[in-house]
Amino acid sequence: MPEPTERFQHQIEIGDVAALDEARLEIQRSIAVGGLDDEQIAARRYDWAYLNWRVSNIVRASDRKRGKALLKEAEQQLDLLLEREPDNAEAHALKGTVIGDRITGALSGALLGRKSSASHKQALELAPENPRVALLRGVGFYYTPKTFGGGSDVAEEELRRAVELFGRQPDGTNWPNWGRTDAFAWLGIVLTDRGAVDEARSLYQRALALQPENVWIRDELLPSLSE
Repeated sequence: MPEPTERFQHQIEIGDVAALDEARLEIQRSIAVGGLDDEQIAARRYDWAYLNWRVSNIVRASDRKRGKALLKEAEQQLDLLLEREPDNAEAHALKGTVIGDRITGALSGALLGRKSSASHKQALELAPENPRVALLRGVGFYYTPKTFGGGSDVAEEELRRAVELFGRQPDGTNWPNWGRTDAFAWLGIVLTDRGAVDEARSLYQRALALQPENVWIRDELLPSLSE
């Protein structure tokens, strides 16, 4: 089965939840039917978790319950993957973000924040030059209070590093290879908060040059700069 980045990147850009749900079901069926070796199953579990995370980002504002269930399922799949591949930095990084996205307040922050940080730390130790590790770690810093090691300063530093690392990544890199557009977007969000609107606008425009139909950036982030 072709990788999600090849088959479903456009559906992610435009927020086509129905198509992404079908993709998720296809991955689940491929595991259930059998005939895959352990490495292929591990790869499918990553794909499943990745698509769950993307769908959760789209739906959780309108359907918090479903968004939360998708994240829990994603964490389960990543745990199964990591049982087989404990040194998979991509899985550790995504798991850290999936856990972090489940935080909704002080109580859940206390319960899940440390667990999320541990996953990001493990990913960094395993693959310090991986651009997605830097991206997801930077986003985590953005949502982490300064008293717990986060804040806009460290978020900006790590997201700038992510943009730099993506710039070194050659075209045609094997999957997982997503995140370049996300890095531009999240760095733009941090800079907007800090009042650097012109640089944020430039980053959003660079992102749209890669994904012109990305509804999050085109219809939300970029217009917000004029408000």
